Amino acid sequence: MSLGKEGTLPIWHELQERKTVTVVCETAIFALVMVLSLVGNLMVCYAVRRQPRLRRPNNYFIISLALTDISQALFTMPLSVVLLATGKWPFGTFLIRFAAISMISLTYISTFTMALMALNRYYKIVKPAKYQTLFTKKFIISSASAVWAVVIVNAVVSLFALGFPSFVHPAFAIPVTWFPMPISRSILVFISYLPYPVIVFCYWKIHRAVKMHNANVSWQSANVEDVRVSKVLFVTVAAFLGLWLPAQTLIVVSFRVTIPRQLALFATLLIFSSSFINPFIYSFMSRTFRDELKKCFVLRKKQSVGTESCQREAAPV
Repeated sequence: MSLGKEGTLPIWHELQERKTVTVVCETAIFALVMVLSLVGNLMVCYAVRRQPRLRRPNNYFIISLALTDISQALFTMPLSVVLLATGKWPFGTFLIRFAAISMISLTYISTFTMALMALNRYYKIVKPAKYQTLFTKKFIISSASAVWAVVIVNAVVSLFALGFPSFVHPAFAIPVTWFPMPISRSILVFISYLPYPVIVFCYWKIHRAVKMHNANVSWQSANVEDVRVSKVLFVTVAAFLGLWLPAQTLIVVSFRVTIPRQLALFATLLIFSSSFINPFIYSFMSRTFRDELKKCFVLRKKQSVGTESCQREAAPV
């Protein structure tokens, strides 16, 4: 299977001829990822809204990332779940284009937001004198918003103005955009991998700075919170790259080489899985996030108990 509309008919046939157990397993796994992504990231946004300590400007990048994951769970994952459950695409041409734009946009928004997060931590730890003047609340909101605007406009232009076709690829179980010209594919690959050197450079410099100041007790005491936040974001980025790099590599390889449907579907699963891991990382490594997420569960439990009590009181004897 290569990433092109030609030759997808055998893949559609393979998709429709799957055994029942395969259909159930694939559908259940993608549905679980969708639910975890939606619920987990909604809880992250709710935790930030509830806790003033989490409403610091540098956490706006986390909110931006959570919004991309929520959008992924709302706009693209359900379509893949239905396709895997039914073996066909029942949604029509409009949703093909909409899902293709969403997929491209959310992909690049996530990676470039990760790069902004890395730059934020780099200036905070390595160049603290410049941090306050550069990473103001206005700059953080503007840069995060600019990423959304530029990426979405670029995706819309690619599909409509430049006329790049989009279609449902049954192997990946998602609508994809086909870039027929070699130069357009080269540009796509370049943009896809552009944020990664920035991320690696920033966290490498952060690691060196922290290591250099390990013996400096006063520096450690003054920067303990910033170092802790940097560790949380580093693990977030590392997990993101661990899922996205193999997935993007498989997609790039599929431009030229035939890969099995299961491997292509695994690439899509890796991309979708990156949308639900962040809440688990925050809750595991950040006590503030963990406490707020616990409060969300306790609040829901209390509300549920209160509703049941009201229903019992209102029930006729």
